[in-house]
Amino acid sequence: MDHASLVALFRRIVLGGSSLLLSAGLSAGCGPYGDPCPSSTRTIALQLTDAGSDGGSADASIDDLIAGCQASPAGCTALCEHFETYNGQFIALCKPDKVDGGIVLHIEYTAGCGGRCPEGLAPAALRGAGHPLGAWLAASAHLEAASVDAFEILAAELGAHGAPPALTKAARAAITDERRHAETVGRLAARCGAVPPPAQVNRGPVRDLESIARENAVEGCARETYAALLAFRQGCAATDPAVRSAMACIARDEARHAALAWAVDAWSRPLLTPAARRRVREVRHEAIEGLVTAPLADLSRDDREAAGLPDEDAAAKMARELGGALVER
Repeated sequence: MDHASLVALFRRIVLGGSSLLLSAGLSAGCGPYGDPCPSSTRTIALQLTDAGSDGGSADASIDDLIAGCQASPAGCTALCEHFETYNGQFIALCKPDKVDGGIVLHIEYTAGCGGRCPEGLAPAALRGAGHPLGAWLAASAHLEAASVDAFEILAAELGAHGAPPALTKAARAAITDERRHAETVGRLAARCGAVPPPAQVNRGPVRDLESIARENAVEGCARETYAALLAFRQGCAATDPAVRSAMACIARDEARHAALAWAVDAWSRPLLTPAARRRVREVRHEAIEGLVTAPLADLSRDDREAAGLPDEDAAAKMARELGGALVER
């Protein structure tokens, strides 16, 4: 299934099937598949003796923030967060450079969960999750980080098996996307006091083509495609502006990743034996059917609405509609 077909399918499922979204007017902001995610950069020079001069602020506490950033890279986080809000956008990257007498901040803002789990992903323990929504966001950030490894492995294995260069190039581009997703969602989790655990993946040697195709069928054609649909829904419905903005951009990337999974499936299929093709098709169908009963976050109604997540009945309905469109592929 190509990118355009996936986009049309997501729109039909999310917008066509939800009078609530349409009546609330939230669908007017659902356009995460056109131009690249809006972003902007900002450079801020801060001198310890000129505290509060940026933007006309007289915030004397910035002296302590600058001093903390000068003392340790870890201390720069609070300084970055001090300038977090900018034209309604969200920080994607904040890099401090030390200069004599102060700090120069280079900040990239972007309007931007799901993920592709690689084989060998180690279990992770969540730290500092005092808020249920924070725990869900931290877990999502962990999966986004794991997806970096997944696409690094996929790119290497596609190259080893002589895949078309376009597929390998798309897998490598996805690595950059997933790094950005992990950082963005991690910052959202931090707002709720949660710390995403690091992703640890035990990598093995290059696998045979059937093993690659089986994992791609489950993690890409089924789970990542559903994750892209869910992110699209969040980008339309989340009542938290930061979450809605982030997920709108993440949805665009995840739709491309899902299209890559289906392209890898189409490339690998004729190279497999008939028996291997049957096994790949069976695990893909099982994974698609399993989406209907896949649990989402155990969140309150308010937290679900903040994150743009459907309730259990709506999630099952979305999964059934998606499965109905994919199961014949």
